Amino acid sequence: MFMPDLGPNALGREVHLDFAKAIEELGHHFELLSTGSSDHCSELVGTGKILDVPAGWQRLGRLASPLFRTKSLLPSVAALAKHLKQFGNSIDLLHVEVAYPHGAAAALAAKVADWKGPLVITPMGEDTLVVKDAYYGFRRYPVPRVLVDWTLSRAAGLRCISPMHEEWIAGLAPQVRRRVIPLNISLTVAAAAEESTTRKENRRRIARELVSSDFNISHRPIILSLGRLHPFKGLDVLIKAMASIERAVLLIAGPSLEGKAFGNEATRLLEIANKYGVDDRVQLLGSVSSLRSLELLAAADVVVVPSHLESLNKVCVEAAAVGTPFIVTKTTGICAWVPDSGVGIVVPPRDPGELVSAITDVLSGHWRLDYLSATKFVGRFYPQKVAAEVVDFYQTVLG
Repeated sequence: MFMPDLGPNALGREVHLDFAKAIEELGHHFELLSTGSSDHCSELVGTGKILDVPAGWQRLGRLASPLFRTKSLLPSVAALAKHLKQFGNSIDLLHVEVAYPHGAAAALAAKVADWKGPLVITPMGEDTLVVKDAYYGFRRYPVPRVLVDWTLSRAAGLRCISPMHEEWIAGLAPQVRRRVIPLNISLTVAAAAEESTTRKENRRRIARELVSSDFNISHRPIILSLGRLHPFKGLDVLIKAMASIERAVLLIAGPSLEGKAFGNEATRLLEIANKYGVDDRVQLLGSVSSLRSLELLAAADVVVVPSHLESLNKVCVEAAAVGTPFIVTKTTGICAWVPDSGVGIVVPPRDPGELVSAITDVLSGHWRLDYLSATKFVGRFYPQKVAAEVVDFYQTVLG
C-alpha cells in the first residue's frame, strides 16, 4: 500500500496501521510504503518503510503545484518509481488510497518504472466528487481532471467506499472492476463499541465532565461537529440552525482549510456565527488528537454531519461506537448503512429547519439511541471485517 506523508500526526494513521495488521493476521504480507522525514521511519518498522524522495523533486513539486493543484504529486512519483524499479518484482499488488494525488502518483510511477503489476485504488471524495459552489473537488481543474480519469482507467480494480460513491465512480470509469467496501475504523474505536452499556454511560459521564470543564459549558447541551473545516461540510447551515436551538453549545473540532475563493474557513464560520447572534455559543477547537476526538464524541449529546456531499464519513460510526447519536445528511455515503431506527437520523442537505427539528428531537429525549443497534452498526466497519473483504477483492483482481 502506498500512502505518502503518513507521519505521526497524519489524519487516519491509526486506521491505516490497524488495517495493515488485519491483512497480516489473515496470513498475507502487507508492506506500507510512505514518504516523509526519517523521524517516523521507526514507527513503520514491521509494516513498511519510508521511501526517499530523490534530490530536487520536492522543489520541483512546489514549482509545479499551480498546475497540479498539489505539491506532493511529483515527489511521490519520483520516490515510488525508484522503489518499483528496485523491488517491483516482489510486489503482487499495489493498493493506493486516494485517487488524486496518491493514485495518480502511483500510476505515473508504475509507467516510469515499467511496472506491470495490478493497481487497486480507493477513491476517497475530493479526488473524484465535485461541489462547485463549495469549492470542492480536484476535478474542477483541467489537469487534475485528466489525471484522475486516466488513473481510474489504469486501475485493475476500484474499491468504492459507499454505494453512493460507487455510482459516481461508475460514471467516471465504467469499464473498471469495482466493489463497495467501506473504510475501517481503528481497533480503539472497535473496542469502545464492544463495551457494556454501563461502561459506555460511565465513559460518557466522565468525558462530559472533562469537556464541560475545559470549555466552560456547565449543564448546557453539547452539539458536536468533528472533521476538517471546509465549505462542502455544510457547517454554515448548522450554525444557522443554532439560532433556533436554545441554550445548546456547538463545538466544532478539526483543522481549518484555506482557499483563495473562500478564505480561511474558521474565520468565515465565526463571521456567520456573529451574524446570526450565536457567536457566544459556538466554539472552534482546532485540530484534535484521535484520543481527544473520542472524548469529545462521548461528551456530546448529539453529533451533526451536515455535509453537502461526502463519500462516507466515519465520524458517524465513531459516535455510535461510544454511544452518541448522530444526525447526517442523506447525501453522505454512510447513510447506506444507517438502519431505519436506533442509531442516527438522516436529513436533507442544506436545510437548517430539518436540522433544528432533528437536533431538538434528540436533545428533548423524543429520539434515543439504541445501544444494541449501534454496536451492530459499528461492527460493519471493524478492521478485521473490512480487511477480509479487501483481500477477497485483491484475489479477484489477481485472478
